[in-house]
Amino acid sequence: MFQEVTLVRKLPKSLLSYDALNDLCELLRQKESYRVSLQGADFGGAVADENEARLLLSKIIRVTGETLHRDFNDIPEPQIVLTRKLSTLPRQIMRLYLVFIPLVLFFLYLTMQYEDSGSDVWFIRIIIIFLLIFPLIFRKRMRLNIEHDVGYVKHAGGLTTITIDQLPSAQFQPFIAHEYAHQLYYHCFGDVGERWVKEGWARLVQWKVAQHLYHTEKNPAYLFHVLNQIIGELKFVCVLICRIFRMSVPSNVRRIRTMYRGNLLFNFFTGNPGFDPKILIQHSVGTAYFFLAERRTGLNETLWSLTAGDVSDSEDVQ
Repeated sequence: MFQEVTLVRKLPKSLLSYDALNDLCELLRQKESYRVSLQGADFGGAVADENEARLLLSKIIRVTGETLHRDFNDIPEPQIVLTRKLSTLPRQIMRLYLVFIPLVLFFLYLTMQYEDSGSDVWFIRIIIIFLLIFPLIFRKRMRLNIEHDVGYVKHAGGLTTITIDQLPSAQFQPFIAHEYAHQLYYHCFGDVGERWVKEGWARLVQWKVAQHLYHTEKNPAYLFHVLNQIIGELKFVCVLICRIFRMSVPSNVRRIRTMYRGNLLFNFFTGNPGFDPKILIQHSVGTAYFFLAERRTGLNETLWSLTAGDVSDSEDVQ
């Protein structure tokens, strides 16, 4: 799959056991069944401007407090900045077609010079088809990259910013819930903890907020993208641990489809975005640790006790 084992130096002890692997595989299969059952999602229109974005952020802050049964009124609200890259994507696709259409016409002209349908003609036809579909592949890849290009940044003086594009409302809200969770972590725990701890903590909070939105508004769209991320990260860790234990991946886990594929050629022709394995490992290990801990000890214990305790205990991976 990837050279992921060579990138891992330490893993939490709680993940390095056959019982943990079995629990993670079961958790992954449950989340996949949950994803398959979702129907009737309404993602809504794209967030129009910063005013709407701030209103949705205020909503997420309120919902997060309700979900975690805590008062976060003393925590400052981060600024929110819309990157507006998705709005320029249609123009980029049109420019690509303006370049490719003359090439398509040229290759069509070449095929007309042959009366038979030999290998040369079929090769030219394949080029024509590729030129016609490449802008669509490019659009899918760029859109996915832009959708997931969401960030939380701390500035000098304590100011914080969430950067995100103009996503559909039901996708926008769970995404900023993840970034707002980083704000909560920073104010509750400071900079304590490795990156995987912070990412896993934020992913668990995001999932609980998304579930709250789903149950209160009866809209499966709130869960769709979060589930895709969680399933991809859980599968990545299951495969990673199987490779560490030098055992085969269970077939019902291997068949689960995610956006994270190591085959660059496959990603190119399907429009799946590339990714940095080092970053994916940080997110995946955090998700696996916190979701497994929440399954075993409950939400409050996981978020407010384990994080402040010995969560960083880890073992070397050979």
